[in-house]
Amino acid sequence: MRTISIALAVARKDLTSEWRTRELVPALAQFVVLALVIANFGFQIDSHNAVAIAPGVLWMALVFAGLVAFGRAFAAEREQASLEAMLLTAAPPAAIFAGKALAAALLLAICEAVLLPALALFFGVRLSFDVVSAVLLATVGMAVLGCLFAAMVARVRARELLLPVLTLPLWIPFVVVGGQAVQAAMGGSVTGQATGLLLDLDILFVVLTSLAARFVLDD
Repeated sequence: MRTISIALAVARKDLTSEWRTRELVPALAQFVVLALVIANFGFQIDSHNAVAIAPGVLWMALVFAGLVAFGRAFAAEREQASLEAMLLTAAPPAAIFAGKALAAALLLAICEAVLLPALALFFGVRLSFDVVSAVLLATVGMAVLGCLFAAMVARVRARELLLPVLTLPLWIPFVVVGGQAVQAAMGGSVTGQATGLLLDLDILFVVLTSLAARFVLDD
């Protein structure tokens, strides 16, 4: 219970800071909308190929928005050198990491609240509960992995280059399975197997990153 309260406090701190500055979410929202506009002009979209093209555009926008969002997860701590102060408290490193990952995931989910309706508008595809659930499930796994590697490269000079190199290979399962789930949902098919696999991947990586957070943050 104490770990959960600490994680929520860390997440609330990050979300409050973003609310005051409003520098990340507006930029990400503009980016995902511009990505959809460019894709809409770059492809010949019609009622026959929209379901095949829209999932790829969706995940392309999410991947690049995620790299920006998770890359900023430890920016304030790096600039203010406050991470060491947080670790000197009685807060477990896993709780600090969980709070950072939760805040980053919520910020990306806010951008997805803009991305999904815009995708339906530009591509004429159908949104459903299965589409939203697949995207949110993939966001959880991408968030914990993205924040873990963001913490690893926070003190490295070439962190903007290293973060995609480390993160993208492990995001591939979420992109592949999530893309299949979204495409099936937009086509009106059953997505239970893909959604279940996304949930399994989330559980696996949440456990692994929570165990690794202690060593990453202590370093």
